[in-house]
Amino acid sequence: MSVLVVGSIALDTLRMPDGKVYRDVPGGSCTYFIHSAYFFAPVRVVGVVGGDFPKKCLREFERRGVDLTGLQVLPGKTFQWHGTYMKNLNERKTDALHFGVLETFNPVLPKKYLDSKFIFLACAQPELQMRVLGQVKGKPLAVCDTIEVYINNSRKALEKLIRRCQGMIVNDAEARLISGEDNLVAAAAGMLKKFRLEFVALKKGEHGALLATREGILPIPAYPLVRVVDPTGAGDCFAGGFMGTLARLGRTDMKSLKTAAVNATTVASYCCQGVALSGLDKLALAQVRERAAKFAGMTRLG
Repeated sequence: MSVLVVGSIALDTLRMPDGKVYRDVPGGSCTYFIHSAYFFAPVRVVGVVGGDFPKKCLREFERRGVDLTGLQVLPGKTFQWHGTYMKNLNERKTDALHFGVLETFNPVLPKKYLDSKFIFLACAQPELQMRVLGQVKGKPLAVCDTIEVYINNSRKALEKLIRRCQGMIVNDAEARLISGEDNLVAAAAGMLKKFRLEFVALKKGEHGALLATREGILPIPAYPLVRVVDPTGAGDCFAGGFMGTLARLGRTDMKSLKTAAVNATTVASYCCQGVALSGLDKLALAQVRERAAKFAGMTRLG
């Protein structure tokens, strides 16, 4: 089965601790999701870019078999994020946000997308995410992400959205804000119960992830890397690998969720080994499978 992703496609400017600046590199939640999910399942995209978005990047999406029927190309500027990383790469600050055509984006699903069974609602306004779910037929497996600004400023709409979903993939800070719990195990358990979710995956950066289901809590370590070059997009790669695997398997039992977590962690580790998309650009499926098998063996998650 295919997986539908709705979110941002951006041009990023990255300032790294060594002083190097990378300007207008392709980024955004959809972009990183695509570069991970396509290893496991066909990908459908709903998003928007401006006329300045490089056509070669769109060709790269197509080379990966991505269905771009739902991508709008509008006059104007593509969404831009400018960020600076601190020395340890675990901390970063946003220097500027230019929403461009994303500011007035109205997601319209092509007719052939309406039967999507697996949907990832990447970070966006909760109202926008709800509009997507309102267009889909049947009862798909919908999983969402969010960020602090929506948790704090759009709480009512966000909670309504979460109750329409079967899962969440968020980072540890966001889970604490949503649940009101400092302890991550309590946060995950509280979210499962309050929103009647099937699973919650809490991303913890260099410390891996925490997978919570109604069957229990499972810690997922990060793949051990000697050197992290750039963590930009690693969380979206995790989401892509996770959702792509579930779409391929067509199930959400504990065994499938474990497999999804292994694949998600594996592709996210490759993402961290290069600046922006460079760690993923020439990545082959055989490499992903080899590292995933190694990771599953060392963690006994296989």
